[in-house]
Amino acid sequence: MASSGVVVLSGPPCSGKSTAGRGLAEVLTASGHCRIYLEVDALFELLFPESDRNRDDRLRAYAGAHLLARMFVDGGETVVLECTYARRDQRASLVEALAGSAAPLWVVEFFVTPDEAVSRFRGRTQATDLDEALVRERAEAFPYFDDALRMESSSGSPEDHVQSIVTWLRQDPRPVDQDLWARTGRGWS
Repeated sequence: MASSGVVVLSGPPCSGKSTAGRGLAEVLTASGHCRIYLEVDALFELLFPESDRNRDDRLRAYAGAHLLARMFVDGGETVVLECTYARRDQRASLVEALAGSAAPLWVVEFFVTPDEAVSRFRGRTQATDLDEALVRERAEAFPYFDDALRMESSSGSPEDHVQSIVTWLRQDPRPVDQDLWARTGRGWS
């Protein structure tokens, strides 16, 4: 595994990325490969506790996470970033933050069917601005990227997904084309 870089865990809501992200951070930390795990939604809650979750606040939370990621990558760390990363401007924000850095960007995407996403959503107890219709729509319309490692949400446990990601990272995968990844995100229309 490279000495530093950014691993993005992305996918629609309720696809398993947060659970896998926490497990991945534990495994990478224990092996000495990563000490930084940034869950963008958790950072959002810290920065904007009274927000109505509007677009501007969301983008500012992404930008804050990306500035932190750049700071740690420049210090030789590997950073795991976790959030949906469905929107073009969310992806572009990370690419802009990494501009001029030689740090590789690896993307892991979690696939979930709309029915499975809604089923998982029904089991959640945390406050959210989502409803079943939005969860379904976001699972149906997520802009998957062909050069990302794809994790099928229903094809194993979170521990299995973590092990697959760790194995993949140890094989020193080719980083994604950052500009192409950013362009394949969805617009806001």
